[in-house]
Amino acid sequence: MNKIPPIQRTYDGHALTGECAHMWCLFLMNEADMADDVIAYDTYKALYDMFKPKPGVPMAASIYCHDLEEGIKQWTKS
Repeated sequence: MNKIPPIQRTYDGHALTGECAHMWCLFLMNEADMADDVIAYDTYKALYDMFKPKPGVPMAASIYCHDLEEGIKQWTKS
């Protein structure tokens, strides 16, 4: 198990910061890979590829993604 990344939200409190979304995609992708969950891995891999920084393009300031929010809920529920 990897260390759970922190949750950083934008000023409105709904969307994740771009860096936070990137870290959570990577975390959830790695956890799905270790659990041999191919569907979840493919989902988070696609999100990771979409959110990762690209050369010459600044990272998004805020990102809201329902699939990512659901994955975060599974790891942060009490």
